[in-house]
Amino acid sequence: MTTNRFNAAAATVLLAGALVTGPAFAQTQNRALMEIPADKARISGSIVIDYNSRSERSQSKEDVYEIGELAIADLMILRGTISRVPETNMNYSVKFDVVNPNNPGQVAREVAILRGDVPIDSNGRYNPEAGNLRIDIVKGNQATYKYSGAIQGRAVVRWWDVAKKLKSAAKEATKAYSRYVDGKVITIQVKNPDPLRFDRLGLASGPFSFLAETKVSGVLDYDYELGNWLTDQNGVTFTYAVGDKVIADKITGSIRFVSEPGEMTDAKGKKHKYTSYYDYSLRLNEQPVNKDSGFFGGDTTQADTDAFFSNADTTKPGIYGRVYYSDSDTGCKRVADDKGTFKCVGPTRSEVTYDLKGVGVNYQQLANWVKLEQLVIGPFTDE
Repeated sequence: MTTNRFNAAAATVLLAGALVTGPAFAQTQNRALMEIPADKARISGSIVIDYNSRSERSQSKEDVYEIGELAIADLMILRGTISRVPETNMNYSVKFDVVNPNNPGQVAREVAILRGDVPIDSNGRYNPEAGNLRIDIVKGNQATYKYSGAIQGRAVVRWWDVAKKLKSAAKEATKAYSRYVDGKVITIQVKNPDPLRFDRLGLASGPFSFLAETKVSGVLDYDYELGNWLTDQNGVTFTYAVGDKVIADKITGSIRFVSEPGEMTDAKGKKHKYTSYYDYSLRLNEQPVNKDSGFFGGDTTQADTDAFFSNADTTKPGIYGRVYYSDSDTGCKRVADDKGTFKCVGPTRSEVTYDLKGVGVNYQQLANWVKLEQLVIGPFTDE
């Protein structure tokens, strides 16, 4: 029995070395640019969030994001913990299992770890480099790949400040967002959106060596009135090199918040009840809209809004689907709203279930989005 366990462990280490940097891996150098088969291009799994900073029952100010199992196509599986002291710091300890490109039934466990801190300064700026955030390859040929650059966080993160924000927004310029829907340009207007800005953010390479280091620039805008995330026409750009080829991918589109209860079935056939969800309609390298077209959007109608956020057409390359939330506010702290009514500061617990699919995306593109979303998980879950 001892010998068998030793042999199994040795085999895992050898597989990890081969997958990450070994000779067998050299045959998969171009895998980064391989389009993921439609039946494999999924992001599925769960995260449980305990917002201790919002709870009267907890002495801790630290929110905890427990990643149970987040599967990324036939590429890798994430498990671990992200902890966060709001407006102060984030700490990462997330382990990667990786799938053998040459034998998808073979998985090397805990080959790499995303770890380190992301300090948040008084201006809401996230700095992964200052906290030495990195991906450490801990099995096989060990290596370290670091994050760099910064994220300028949202200006307002507490709902009880939103009324003041919207009041000032009524006196300021709106921002237009345009996209093609069924061959027609649809433009909507958002009052003073709050940007999440990527300032030459560097996503670390790894855990496979074919997943290149990537620079991210652009903004994700938050709409306080509807709770949605949008990109402007410049989108969010991911720039990386594969061999001697430099590639710049652009993500444009929206993530729409829908407050609607229901029940869904996950990738493993398990049913989950939910209280709300985010509807993803993110397109990859789509045809840009002529910037002048946005001048003629006029007042946004409900029909325009519905069309803009619709994901009825999922044939174009991109990321689609839903991320479901089952929220509870047991033991929540309360503050007064603008009418003097005391309300919960937000959920004290969220059970999150991912059900996203990629269409026409390659392994580098899907991995880039997942890495980015792990970094902005705090702003994405703020109320």
